Amino acid sequence: MRDHTKPVIALTLFCALPVLNAADTEWRNLYSLGVNATVLHDFEKADAIFARALRDAELFGKDNPRVGTVLDGMANLQRLEKHLPEAEENARRAVSIFTIKPGETSLEFGQSQFALAGVLMDEGKYQAASDALQKALPLFDALLGPSNTATADAICMQGDVYRLMKLYGSAETPLKRCADLREESNGVNTGEFGEAANSLALVYQHVGEYKEADRYFTFAAKIREVTLGIMSPALADTLEAHALLLHQLGRDSEAKDKERMAASIRAHAAKK
Repeated sequence: MRDHTKPVIALTLFCALPVLNAADTEWRNLYSLGVNATVLHDFEKADAIFARALRDAELFGKDNPRVGTVLDGMANLQRLEKHLPEAEENARRAVSIFTIKPGETSLEFGQSQFALAGVLMDEGKYQAASDALQKALPLFDALLGPSNTATADAICMQGDVYRLMKLYGSAETPLKRCADLREESNGVNTGEFGEAANSLALVYQHVGEYKEADRYFTFAAKIREVTLGIMSPALADTLEAHALLLHQLGRDSEAKDKERMAASIRAHAAKK
């Protein structure tokens, strides 16, 4: 018996091609617009755009890699919005998609694990975040290179996760590499280097490397003052941590100066 389904399927696919090609262009454009809106912190606009991008991507199938890409974008947006349960759900769905296609050795899989790690870290699920980073880092290192920005971001996050787990000995190496990569990339006067310096100072303080802790706290305070402002709560955090170190070193007068500056920032913030 002649199989009449073959020409029907062929005709259906042929007719769908212009639609799918248009949809492919559309979801890509929408995804780019969603990322741009996220970067600009126009969250309401980004939410709406990503919802449209997801609908277009799902025309290719619910488990298509295009869907995974959009879900990663949504997870990053929701992380910024502090909608963490939704972000984790979307990040895990992206991981499951990329696990199958293009597979666990792909950059897409590494990027989805990195996105998931960021959400898990914000949720306080540090061990799970570390596990996800252990899957992402080798792929970034091999496919992007050890000095790539994404590789640096993953190394910095790994160091911070170890620090938050109070594994200070384990945190020291990735955070030192993080600081070095930030310095090599854009110098020492950036917010990224300031964050790395602050984290590294906290680790050095806990492992008893007080001279290095003092040096990096000084870096962090100067950079945070410039990049975040003199009344930034993050600057107050650095000043208070530095003051504790200075008391440990017997430099009480310097410590009290920093405590007064931090108290002034806290009082200013309380008035808002």
